[in-house]
Amino acid sequence: MLQIVRDPTTGLDRLVLSRLPTPLDPAPKLASALGVAQLSVKREDLSGYALGGNKLRQLDFILAEALAAGADILVTTAGSQSNFCRSLAGAAAKLGLGCHLHLRAATGTALVGNLLLDEILGAAITFTQVTDPWDPQITQELAEIADNYERQGRKPFIVQLTGVSAATAVAGWMSGAAELLRDAEAGPGIPDVVISVCGSGLSLAGLALGFKHLSCPARLVGISAQQPAARLKAWIVTAADEAATRLGLSCRLTAEDFDIVDSEIGPGYGKPSAASLSAVRLAGRTEGLLLDPIYTGKGLAGLQAALRAGLVRPEHSVIFVHSGGTPGLFAHAEAFGADRAA
Repeated sequence: MLQIVRDPTTGLDRLVLSRLPTPLDPAPKLASALGVAQLSVKREDLSGYALGGNKLRQLDFILAEALAAGADILVTTAGSQSNFCRSLAGAAAKLGLGCHLHLRAATGTALVGNLLLDEILGAAITFTQVTDPWDPQITQELAEIADNYERQGRKPFIVQLTGVSAATAVAGWMSGAAELLRDAEAGPGIPDVVISVCGSGLSLAGLALGFKHLSCPARLVGISAQQPAARLKAWIVTAADEAATRLGLSCRLTAEDFDIVDSEIGPGYGKPSAASLSAVRLAGRTEGLLLDPIYTGKGLAGLQAALRAGLVRPEHSVIFVHSGGTPGLFAHAEAFGADRAA
């Protein structure tokens, strides 16, 4: 039975689709291998349907808005191996809604990884030649797709993390920040540092705004998998400000409230790096923890880079947010083979 509840952190309506709270697991062998005093992993990969992931928290809020608007089909865009799109397709299937994914062809069109799951979950799939998720052209293309559905008598609802849905997505992870702090207080204690990998950056924006709103002293370090630090920082502050305004919060996020490490983007978005492949193996062989080489592998490589840079120190306690994305691992088997051969 579909449940809609009022979220206590944000005051917004949310669905109860995600399986929360997610576990906060100790990772002592990985901590030792990295050289930090304490490491715990926030297991967003175990958050529920469609193989989980950090986007499910955001979708609880976004889809409450979609249902309130009377939507019968969801329209969104991202890269062709997008974890968000796979999650949206899964949510649409659970709710009995249509789903149209307009994906960036530049990140591949082979029916593997998340793209295979999108098809299995019943999404309609088209491709765009736009490569920048902030390009106004992609907003126009989504509007045209929605208009076409309206002409068919459907009620489309556009979901765009780099556009109309940003503030709601931030709110989803403000709620996640409150959960993470409750977990930490009940377990290993408030950490010195929280590490979160960034694609669109909205999960980090929600964490950062949530930490500031809740007066959490932990330092938040985002690991960019897509954008240069300056651009990503500016976007995170903008999105958090929009969310804070909407929620009537007195606090505002600034660029000094969090750090961004952009050294691990590697060959580019959607492409594994030598460091991310090595990090995936390290997590697997020390903790039986499965990462992917596009997001979480780069996140763990970013933690290693933050240690080298002094943002994280050996005496620190750390929480690593496992954002999910493991299905993308299977789209990059060739990279692991080439890496092993080298």
